[in-house]
Amino acid sequence: MIAAAREQFPGLVFRLAGAVDGHHHIARFSWELVSETDGSAPVAGSDVITLDEQGRIRAVLGFLDRVPAGAA
Repeated sequence: MIAAAREQFPGLVFRLAGAVDGHHHIARFSWELVSETDGSAPVAGSDVITLDEQGRIRAVLGFLDRVPAGAA
């Protein structure tokens, strides 16, 4: 998924937007794709993840909160 986002939005890098909130085996966090050129963040989203017993990611539920017109 990250590789596809980098291909669709060249010149943008992922940045955590705020703290990660977790409880037991579930965590949620927000992120932005930020322009390396001007610092703008045209794409933003939130993810909820579940972890297995070893702390590895089992599932990711992703939500796009902000996407440029025509990019979705």
